[in-house]
Amino acid sequence: MKTFKFAVIAFALVSLFSSCIEHEVIPPPTNKVDLNASLVGYVNGTQFELTQNVNGYKATTSDTTVILASPALSKVIYSSTIYSAQNAQSLTLTFGTLDFDATANTEPTLAMFNDWHMTNSGTPILFKDQATMVAQSVDGVQVTYTDNTGKVWYSRETDPGQVANFTILKQASDGTGDYSLFEATFSCKVWYVDPQTSVETSLDITNAKYRAWFKR
Repeated sequence: MKTFKFAVIAFALVSLFSSCIEHEVIPPPTNKVDLNASLVGYVNGTQFELTQNVNGYKATTSDTTVILASPALSKVIYSSTIYSAQNAQSLTLTFGTLDFDATANTEPTLAMFNDWHMTNSGTPILFKDQATMVAQSVDGVQVTYTDNTGKVWYSRETDPGQVANFTILKQASDGTGDYSLFEATFSCKVWYVDPQTSVETSLDITNAKYRAWFKR
């Protein structure tokens, strides 16, 4: 009888101890898009390279949406920037325009976003000023370059022979958004206007290769 009582007490203690153990909750695996950015090229013949996670460099994206009243189509212009808080040198590549009907959708659908980027993959894209892209509903790119001193230089559509070529590397989505990962190659001239004297100076960016992404 005593043996039975001890067994019951022991069982109760084990059960109580087991109920106090916190079981580890393992979260389900997350589907995260692998985002990497890099830029190599030449500025007036001098090679430069900006790489994500080196010297503080990382990439970010933004978009500019212009909503127009129907029947005119609204527009989105996408930008991708590689920059560092530790260094002034950076570059922004702007690409537009994706046209859509704002009366049907508040923004381009994922299918529109993916199809537009794929359609422009492998096709030479002319350089255009952002205002021209919006006004004329044309596809175009613009480069904004910041040098080591913090001066900001802009490409111009009036300079001849400038084209960019996109290759879409991957299109994927995760919990943070929808992405179109690309590699863009281009050569162009960028301009700086002195705010004091209005004197214009130009730089030649050549054989540039930019890997990054646009986000819907």
